[in-house]
Amino acid sequence: MSLLVETIKILDGEIFNIDYHSSRFNKTRKELFNKGPVVDLSTKIIIPAYAGNGLFKCRIEYDDHIRKIDFHPYKIKRIRTLKLVEAGDLDYSYKFINRSGINTLLEQKNGCDDILMVKDGIITDTSYANIIVRGNDRIWYTPSGFLLRGTKREYLLNRGLIREKIITPASLKRFRELRLINSMLDIDDTDSIPVRTICF
Repeated sequence: MSLLVETIKILDGEIFNIDYHSSRFNKTRKELFNKGPVVDLSTKIIIPAYAGNGLFKCRIEYDDHIRKIDFHPYKIKRIRTLKLVEAGDLDYSYKFINRSGINTLLEQKNGCDDILMVKDGIITDTSYANIIVRGNDRIWYTPSGFLLRGTKREYLLNRGLIREKIITPASLKRFRELRLINSMLDIDDTDSIPVRTICF
């Protein structure tokens, strides 16, 4: 089995959303390895001096135990174009390091910056982020059909900043804009992608 990973935002020495990462980490270890007790990841992260200023991604690689923790400078990718692709039987309900299935689908992006996956007729995620969309009502919605239960997605849902909705390729066209969210990306961190520019 592939190792799993938690990717955690570190900005100017501050750890973000750690309770959500700890929760997913512990849930995954319980479900896949029947392992406990509960671990508070904040007690395992020691931020090195070089990662004390600026934006960094902390990667925690693990299986039944933590195997490695490292820190990398993070630069937000600019995604302007998306290609809809069928995900088939892809299952990414756990955040495995092995992303071979997603990488295979990325080969279908046909010159676009990233893919937007569709599974069982329902819009899900891009290759590395959950999505949110909004239309004339100015409410942000996230697909209720997702491949990975992202920590940022959970955070925003719990605070009432976004709402879940079943979104199909046909209903996607009723929205005006789309944005990417993940552990490193908040609502306003990425460019707004006009839905009309998505390659169906």
